[in-house]
Amino acid sequence: MREHLLRQQQQQLNSLLQQRDRLAEREAELHEQRQRLQQARQLIAEPLARTSALGLLNQGHIKQQLGQVMEAQQRQLLVAAQDRERFARLSRQQAGKVKGLELQELQRRQALQRRQQNREWENQLEWCLSQAPGSRY
Repeated sequence: MREHLLRQQQQQLNSLLQQRDRLAEREAELHEQRQRLQQARQLIAEPLARTSALGLLNQGHIKQQLGQVMEAQQRQLLVAAQDRERFARLSRQQAGKVKGLELQELQRRQALQRRQQNREWENQLEWCLSQAPGSRY
């Protein structure tokens, strides 16, 4: 039963670590996307020689849409960072649970070994006393 609980806690920890890693990858992707959007914004901001009125209108519309996309992307990036931090915290907590269970199991085994050793010593002592000459034991 204890081994099952330990395995279950270890599986939960592994799952949390995988989710944390996926979130970190998503966050990195969002950072890259943000850089590309900023580059696009810079390209649009550069004045074009002989730009027509319609071109300027289109450029303004593109800038507006790009601004909206960048705002949404920034919100996604913030959420991804918060999720990553939350999963990192949960992973640390789960790792602590697993370590605590492992320590408990180790202490239980050590106590069992001590009891067995004490019983063995007591049995040996009883045998020695029973073999001693003139023993009433």
